[in-house]
Amino acid sequence: MLVLLLVFIVIKVEMLLLCYRAERLMADMHKIRLYQSSWADAQELMRRWGAWGNYDGSCTAASCRYTIRLADDSGAVSCLFASNPVQWLLRGKQYWLASTLGWRNPRLFIGFTVQDGTIWRTTATIAVYVPPKVWDSDDWGYDLLVGTKSRQRLSRTKSDWWIMGSEDELAEHPYYKAGRPSGCKICEEAVVTYSTRTPPAEIERLTSFNFSCFVQLISCKELEQLLPAAKEWHLYHDDELYAIEQQHKWDKPKGCDIPLWALGRDRTDVMVVDAVATSMKPGWNGPYEVDRVRIISSLKGELLWQVGREIEMAPFSGESNMPPAQAAEHMTPGRRYVVIPNEDYDGNPMINSDENVVVLGRCGVHDDTQEVRRELEKGFAQNDTLTGPELR
Repeated sequence: MLVLLLVFIVIKVEMLLLCYRAERLMADMHKIRLYQSSWADAQELMRRWGAWGNYDGSCTAASCRYTIRLADDSGAVSCLFASNPVQWLLRGKQYWLASTLGWRNPRLFIGFTVQDGTIWRTTATIAVYVPPKVWDSDDWGYDLLVGTKSRQRLSRTKSDWWIMGSEDELAEHPYYKAGRPSGCKICEEAVVTYSTRTPPAEIERLTSFNFSCFVQLISCKELEQLLPAAKEWHLYHDDELYAIEQQHKWDKPKGCDIPLWALGRDRTDVMVVDAVATSMKPGWNGPYEVDRVRIISSLKGELLWQVGREIEMAPFSGESNMPPAQAAEHMTPGRRYVVIPNEDYDGNPMINSDENVVVLGRCGVHDDTQEVRRELEKGFAQNDTLTGPELR
């Protein structure tokens, strides 16, 4: 009992100290203003957190990718529960006993990228352990994980594929996407990706972790406890999502409600075309509209086709099996449009290889007006020139 009491005190002190450091670190990170915080600000962070920080290669005002790691590395838990006699006595419940004594295996990883003298990117990942059920011999517990990161675009590509959430989310919150991976059996994880132009108050909300999960007597068991902002996403609550869908089951199909500037920010290619002719083609889900168009110019990206060439494009044909229903989009021969193709994982326009048709997808057709172009240019202006693998 004395040994357990001593271990409890050691673990509690370590968790409290880690909680205190994590709160101070996040307070410092919330002071960062992307594209505004200077190299001097980055150096101050590195000076203050150098004992827990590191970088690969060089770190200068021109380019630096710095990470800070806070975790329980004391070994108090492993020293107590790693011995064979204790393992035999506990029969696989070492983690349960350790968590009962207050151990949460907390981890906080912070990163920022300096480019051309200012901070361009930030990341934050937090993890905490949920203990197993003592009466279940097959239960080893699981981790709660939240990963957040900034990106200039919120489109998922082969080079930056760890972006979860659907594009439809941008209608409600155009500055970020939130989702969950499907393959983790021993974790609940939220992945949040926010635009580098997100207002600071929103970034702070998306990264305001509940560090009391490191120290409270009853362990946190749901993502919403670790990140309060996750309550509105219902990532692991399918019953709540179903109830919301039922409320919109009979709604009238809605048109494009994603802000044009968000589409301009996230897509690689935006083109201007003239609609020439319209026809219907058979598809696996019924006939769909295909428009022959003439390429006029590019507003963003490099044209894959010569100006004046005629190609076929398929506008969004509507979606009704998942509420709220979404309206189909059309082109009228003789009119000029701004079109935004869907993209493949290489960031190129998505093409139906069987029929050589460019797939536009939802919110892919817009009248070519000055207002449309102005809104798209607002999004174009949010992109930067950072290249190479981005800090994760």
